[in-house]
Amino acid sequence: MRRLRLLATYTLIHTALPFQAAPRRAPPARRRRTRLAATPADWRQRCDTEGVVSYYDFGIRLGDQEHAATDREHAAAPKPSATASFARALDEALRGDSTHLREELANDVVWQHGLGEAKGAQAALKLVQEASEFYDDARLDVLSSSEDQFRWLASGTQPVQWSPRVLVHGTTTITRQDGKVTRVVDRWDSSPTKIGLQQVAPRFWDVFDLWATPVAERPCEEVVDEFKFSMGQARLIRSPERLCLMCSVDDVSNSRKQRVASALPDFVFLQDTRSPTDVIAATTTPLSVSIEALPRVEGEPRRRRVTWALPLPTALGLDFSSLPELPRKSELNDGGLELGVAENPSLTYALQPARLYVCASYQGDPQDAAAAPLRKALAEAAVAQGLSLVPGANGGAAPAVLRKWRAKLGYSDVGALAYAMESNAPSFVGIDGNELCVEVRQ
Repeated sequence: MRRLRLLATYTLIHTALPFQAAPRRAPPARRRRTRLAATPADWRQRCDTEGVVSYYDFGIRLGDQEHAATDREHAAAPKPSATASFARALDEALRGDSTHLREELANDVVWQHGLGEAKGAQAALKLVQEASEFYDDARLDVLSSSEDQFRWLASGTQPVQWSPRVLVHGTTTITRQDGKVTRVVDRWDSSPTKIGLQQVAPRFWDVFDLWATPVAERPCEEVVDEFKFSMGQARLIRSPERLCLMCSVDDVSNSRKQRVASALPDFVFLQDTRSPTDVIAATTTPLSVSIEALPRVEGEPRRRRVTWALPLPTALGLDFSSLPELPRKSELNDGGLELGVAENPSLTYALQPARLYVCASYQGDPQDAAAAPLRKALAEAAVAQGLSLVPGANGGAAPAVLRKWRAKLGYSDVGALAYAMESNAPSFVGIDGNELCVEVRQ
């Protein structure tokens, strides 16, 4: 019995260990965002010496001629769409202020939603108020919109012990009459039952290390199809939109032994901390890593673009300007860059669109020899199913994408990545396991 207790204690501690944490370093001096009167020669010089890749990095602001431009900007400002004011009012109501939503709704509005129907403005307001009072930090973010329809991501923290963050994607169509909203039709991507099972009910690894790390928020994905292929069972998965921190490097080592794709680069950690658990406000999953073989260039080493996608907590919203400022390209440092096995680092924010993946279970490293034949088999199976592969973003073949569901990415309350950890489960434990995927066209 004593041996069993020791084994259980060792397993829990080993599982809770972060595999990467923010390197200890002095916080970078905050850059002043100045306005410059620049010439093409200045631009070229900064590109060559500092890795400037955008007008924003260079210091140029499109509104430099402030006094002359202000009036023109106001005059040319586009008229808000019929959905914009409603979506903004709904977000405010979820945060506790329903004043503007009441102004938007007609008295006899009919609101169809994922749980039923509300008739009349009072019933509709009560519905939103109950959601606002039930969930912690509830919010709604607009992903895209047209004149009478908008796609959204609603999120809030469920008030249970493990505090799961519930993410609901959907589309809303509104009808206006005399300026008032008379009809609202919500279409959720997933049913309430599926949302409860995938996001509210604790997963195996959430229970296993409940007291070690916060529960990671995850998207509610749709299983479109399942089929057998030459190396086992495959699934066709539709993954919804998500705001991500994207980082990449070019692996020029031409060797699996260097394991460039196995660990996140140092420069992705924006929160400098000696005790990560003291500052972690939210965790997310999965961590995705893709490896794309770039087209060969004569006289240059073989390059493979390694790209990591780190989903950001939904509580931060979709406004890039509210997120931590990212370092310039010339400030990105990592051991692989210093050793010369990696080049061309990049770090940026991006709203990833919805994606369609053909996936199979895979418990190895992205640069293990076993990954290549599995990726090839998945690609062949996708084509056999009548699906079209999505080529690499940089001109290469469709890359392999490893989605690490056992990884947890820990963020501070302002959205700075502080640590990344992964449950150290044996390879034969397939519960909530990782997946190797290829992307196909929707």
